[in-house]
Amino acid sequence: MAFLYTLLLVVFYLIAITKTQLSISKQKKMLFFTLSFLVLCITLREGWPDEGIYILAFERAPNLFDITFNEKPFGYAEKGYFYLASFVKFVYNDSRFYLFSMGALSMYLLYKSLTKYCLLPLLGLCDYIARFLLNRDFTQMRSSLAILLIIFAIDNIYKRKPLKYFAVVFLAYQFHTMALIAVPLYFLYKLPLNKKIVIISIASTFVLSQTFTGEISGYVDSYSKDLSYSVYTRGEYKEAALGLANPMIYFQLAILLYFTFKGKAIKRLTPHYKLLQMAYLYSTLTLILFCNYTALSGRTSTMFATVEMFILPFIGQSISKKYRVIYYFVLGFVFIYFFVSKYQAAITMMEQG
Repeated sequence: MAFLYTLLLVVFYLIAITKTQLSISKQKKMLFFTLSFLVLCITLREGWPDEGIYILAFERAPNLFDITFNEKPFGYAEKGYFYLASFVKFVYNDSRFYLFSMGALSMYLLYKSLTKYCLLPLLGLCDYIARFLLNRDFTQMRSSLAILLIIFAIDNIYKRKPLKYFAVVFLAYQFHTMALIAVPLYFLYKLPLNKKIVIISIASTFVLSQTFTGEISGYVDSYSKDLSYSVYTRGEYKEAALGLANPMIYFQLAILLYFTFKGKAIKRLTPHYKLLQMAYLYSTLTLILFCNYTALSGRTSTMFATVEMFILPFIGQSISKKYRVIYYFVLGFVFIYFFVSKYQAAITMMEQG
């Protein structure tokens, strides 16, 4: 199955990079049909990590008109997602319909985000499939919904509509506590950002990550109870960490630095340049800062790493046609590597029960 899924990704990627001249309306149609297929895959999956927990939580969710404020969710802490299960149960009480509904909701938000921010939505979707789909929509469905809600709403920062942005963050928080990570972005966006600041920020974070390891662990223990992240600074999570040997750090750094140093050309392609740059910088810095804690670094950086699906197409269009083929060739292999790695990790988790 891994070969088949990888082959499908390769075929879709080839379509995405050879159809860049298609009209926006045609790209939207292809995007819609592809996302519909992904919803089907999400619905029909069997035995994936956390799938059983979500189904049990759905089955234990109260009927819509029996909800009380004293309800305790099963399998996760967020009541909002639990109540969402009650609403789905009211529409149709079936676990497959529940998986379909959650998958469709996330894919709808993904569609709206790709068509709002992305120059080449099909290529952006390739990045999402390779980097995020399996960990989120096939496993941690709550995080998928929370993250995509926030990503869809970040243009409210650009439009200077803080109430709308924080209202969405609050809504996303009802589905996953990690939504709190989105709060600082509003204030970070107000700060000046240029090449020098980006370089200094990266260098300083590298130093901090290695110099204040104990302090970082203590800070998380003391102040991150609500995020439930303190566990990720201990035991197996710390022992399994790759530290600065994590290749994801350098992948994101390469993208961030190119996006920063080619800013003059890319700014002409999108009004959201600084917003995407700041969001990706925020993600990369947290990935570096918490590199000694494998799960913590991933969980704190993943939200705004999602804007990568908007950034990569802009980078591709900023490269001269002479070298663009090389860029897409290398990017294709990177996508295959990420997808296969995540699929194999998921299979290992399923085999271990």
